[in-house]
Amino acid sequence: MDTYDVVIVGSGTSGQTAAFELNEKGLRVAVVEKSDRPGGTCALAGCQPKKWFYEAAETIAKARHLEGKGIVSAPEGNWAQVLEQKRQFTSSIPEGTIQNFQKAGIDFVAGTATFSDEKTLSVNGRAIQAKFFVLATGAKPMQLPIKGVEHVITSDDFLELNELPASIVFIGGGFISFEFAHFAARLGSTHQRSVILEVSDRPLVAFDAEMVELLVEASRDEGIDVMNNIDIEVIEEHTRGFSVRKALSHN
Repeated sequence: MDTYDVVIVGSGTSGQTAAFELNEKGLRVAVVEKSDRPGGTCALAGCQPKKWFYEAAETIAKARHLEGKGIVSAPEGNWAQVLEQKRQFTSSIPEGTIQNFQKAGIDFVAGTATFSDEKTLSVNGRAIQAKFFVLATGAKPMQLPIKGVEHVITSDDFLELNELPASIVFIGGGFISFEFAHFAARLGSTHQRSVILEVSDRPLVAFDAEMVELLVEASRDEGIDVMNNIDIEVIEEHTRGFSVRKALSHN
């Protein structure tokens, strides 16, 4: 049976930070990861890869604002090219993550962890004991109480779309919806249309209301509609796409 001072479940940013810091303190550390792509959301499908889309979209946006003010013609975005650059960046992360652990003397264990008792993990039938455990397993998207939710993709899926559809509905008026809608507005076709549906009376409720109003106005100028007080009842698939039907108001 393998024994460690600390076993960390999850190889994302939190898991890696804990593993390297504890290892530097002289503790014997192991990291368990069930995904076949170690590295975590931030490195593979969030903060870092998202910057490829952000930088391209921002460059195009700045150029569009300067048309007629020194810029003759703003550049045209190409989603597929940005996607390919992003994939080249993320392709080396899983193997690089494992190699970094190994170079530091941290054991990497591939497999799904379950607790056998308070001091023992079972990973694909292998027993691993430790004095302490750190659970850095991340989170899963919340299941939406909407009929037809199987037609909805996650933010991870969005950043892997080989091409953008002509119209996109974003469920929820959080900052990721706004980011992705603006990516689509700059990197999609000239007829790209996005709609953000928010169940509350305004999007981005945690942010300053005046700033949000300015963002909503700027978004609409880019062809992004923002609709509030939308309680979605069902998403239906049709020959040419999907439709979203909201619940009837009882007010």
